Amino acid sequence: MNAMPDVISTMARLVSQPSLADIVQLQDLCAQLPQADMPVEHTFLPGQYLRRMSMPAGALVVGKRHRFRHALIVSGHVTLRTADGMVELQGFHVIDSPPGMKRAIYAHAPSELVTVHLTDETDLERIEALVIMPDDAPLELEAQP
Repeated sequence: MNAMPDVISTMARLVSQPSLADIVQLQDLCAQLPQADMPVEHTFLPGQYLRRMSMPAGALVVGKRHRFRHALIVSGHVTLRTADGMVELQGFHVIDSPPGMKRAIYAHAPSELVTVHLTDETDLERIEALVIMPDDAPLELEAQP
């Protein structure tokens, strides 16, 4: 089955103001496509966990929902979902990522993404349990632990 037409039509709908349901649908469609190798690097600093991912040109990523506000650092040329809708960015940007945000990110050129989470935890499974929320979970604003 060729899922590419479904992906294209879904992305066309995402151009302006995508909903969480739109992003989840895109994620489901992307799961049917060949997956790109995107290395992830983990950095632990006092009180912070940084997750860096390198995206090749042409890659499309749908990220996880996060429970807490955090920083997203972008370098390169991408189109991504923000709280204000889909935006195209070139160069270096620091984005304030609100709780519950689920992103779709398309790399027009090789790009780097870094999420910065406030935690003293260094165990990756515990960090994911702490900062990631299920796609179907209602958004309840929580205090940062």
